[in-house]
Amino acid sequence: MKKIKTNPIKTVLTISMGFIIVYLITKWNWAIFVSLLIGLIGIFSNYLSKKIDFIWMKIAWLLGLIVPNILLTAIFFLFLFPIAVLARLFSNKDPLNLKNRSNSIFRNSSKQFDKASFEKTW
Repeated sequence: MKKIKTNPIKTVLTISMGFIIVYLITKWNWAIFVSLLIGLIGIFSNYLSKKIDFIWMKIAWLLGLIVPNILLTAIFFLFLFPIAVLARLFSNKDPLNLKNRSNSIFRNSSKQFDKASFEKTW
């Protein structure tokens, strides 16, 4: 696995801007103070900037493990499963021939093949 090269200054700036956006949307005073604090830490301490960057990347890695599973599960149970149940309830057909209604799975085909059908098979 490749190691991702990070830039602690950009990470601190991104976090600081995120808290400013939170302040602008919600008008929570603590968000502007946290933004100012993280911004000052990023400017004056390279060591703390690297630590903030490390913690931020670990949180991103953890969310990368959790969020796709939750998102795919929600999509499956909220959209795909109800559509499949409704399709099965209101459909009389068996498009995949899953119900074994005959003695053989072979079908007779009445299509006439010519030379062109073998030249472009797909």
